[in-house]
Formats: sequence, C-alpha cells, structure tokens
Amino acid sequence: MNLLIVNYHYVREIKSGRGIYPITSAELTAQIDLLAGKYKFISQSDLSAFIAKGSYPDGDFCLLTFDDGLKEQIKAFEILREKGIPGIFFVSTMPIRDRKACAVHKFHYVMEQMTHEQLNSCLLQFFPESCDRLKDLEFLNIAVSKYIFDQPDQALVKFYVNYVLNSDEKKSFVDKLFSILVDEEDNFVEKLYMNKSEVIKIANAGMLGSHCNSHEPLAALTDFNIDLELRDSRLVLEEITGQSIYSVSYPFGDKKAVTQKVKELAKKHYSLGITTASGINYTKDILKDPMSLKRISTTSLTKGDFANHI
Repeated sequence: MNLLIVNYHYVREIKSGRGIYPITSAELTAQIDLLAGKYKFISQSDLSAFIAKGSYPDGDFCLLTFDDGLKEQIKAFEILREKGIPGIFFVSTMPIRDRKACAVHKFHYVMEQMTHEQLNSCLLQFFPESCDRLKDLEFLNIAVSKYIFDQPDQALVKFYVNYVLNSDEKKSFVDKLFSILVDEEDNFVEKLYMNKSEVIKIANAGMLGSHCNSHEPLAALTDFNIDLELRDSRLVLEEITGQSIYSVSYPFGDKKAVTQKVKELAKKHYSLGITTASGINYTKDILKDPMSLKRISTTSLTKGDFANHI
C-alpha cells in the first residue's frame, strides 16, 4: 500500500494574497481530478480497518483531509459528496464549545486585514527589542525559506511572531490586534467555523475527525493538558454527533508539535494520527506507526510534487 494524504485549509473564491493562501472550488476540483488519475481514494474507516487487521491492499491510495473545522470547507464537503469521494474533516472544538476563536485563526485574520508595514510598526511598538532582528539579513533569509509564498517583509513579521515570541507574548500581541479589528468575537466565530449541524452532517458521512480543542501545538503543553486536548475534543465531537471519533490531526503537526510523548498520549484516544511531515506513507511506515502518518499540503500539488510520484 502506498498512501498519499493531502491537506487543505481555507476554501475561498477570493484570495487576499496576505497571510493565508486558500484554494478555490475550481482549483480543488482540478486537484481531485488530477489525483483520481493516479490514486484510489480511501476513507478513514477503510484505512482504520486495514490498520486494525495489519493487512494492507496493493496499490496507490489517496486520502483527502481538511483541518480546522472552517465553515467554508462545507463547499469542499459538497464537492466530495457529489463525486462520491471520501475524506476527513478535522474539527477543532473550542470554537463550537466555548464560542472562542483559535489563536492561529485570529493571527490569520490580522495578517489579512493589516499591511506588513502596519504589522511591522505594531511589532516594533510592542517589542522594541525586535528592531535588530527584523533588520538582520540572515534572519530574513530564514523567514523567507519558511514562508515561501509570502512577500519577504510579511514573511519576516510572520516568522518573528510565530517563532521568536513565546506563547504568552504572542497571545498578548495577537489578541490586542484582533480586538482592534473585531468587535464581537462570537460573530467572528459564527462566520468562520462550522456549527453543530454541519459537524453532524459530516459525521453522518463518515468524514469527521478531531483537530484537538484549541489548536495549540501539543508538545508545548504539559502532559496533563496534552491528554486533555486530545480527550476532550473527541468527547465533545462524540457528544454532538453520537458517533465514535477515532482519527486525529495534530495542530501544526511538525516535529516540534508532535513528539513521541504526544503520539503515546494520542494512542490512548485514537487509532489514526496524522502529522504535517511531508511524504508518502508506505506499508512499512503505516505498520510501524499509524499515529504518525505523513501528509503533504495542497501547495505541493500546485507545484506539481507527488501528483504522479510513488
């Protein structure tokens, strides 16, 4: 078995060109058609059954995934249903349970609404010590290599906020800017995230998974809070839908966010775990660690990677 897992987030017809890089419905359809020429699409229930049995079919398979539980992903769900193609929609539960936006989406919104000059000015105002780092050429090169689709100035600020500020500093900075732009967080949540009825619809199609509760990088938390994030999100989704949830997509999903401890704790609650480590999953990989499956982004397909590669 050769398994390609593809990850999507925002699905929008209009692209701002700042902060986030959504895929349009037409682009999503084109990618699905491209993948259909090479791969057989697989559902999470079939994959989980193969893992439970330890027996895998020959062939090249593809699993489509959508992170965060964004309302605009309902367009993607409808496209999949029309084509008879399975997928997994990984939902973060804090917006549903607590009516609070995840910090990552607050920052995405701030980056969409503010120019990089404005963001840079705010960053210097909040953190004057950032001045030298923001002028450093080596730091700029690192930022640009990390955020290859952003303009250099925007990549610089984005990298500083995400990788230099500690969690408390980042929260304070983003919350302040977000509060300037958004009067009612509840209205923001209502527009951005799926509601309970939409989550139920996805669950009834066998396409629902967990993206934890608050979309924080799990490895940065205590063991107790890691377990809480993993367990509570599953319980919330199961209470809403009345169905078992057995797959998880780790927020951020890289090596810093998904340590061995995170995978061990996730295994207590799920049978399938998906990271953002790039690549194809071969049978030996799935047998070795089904809680650490690799996945590529839609941008990799846009560049032509993996579409016809096994």
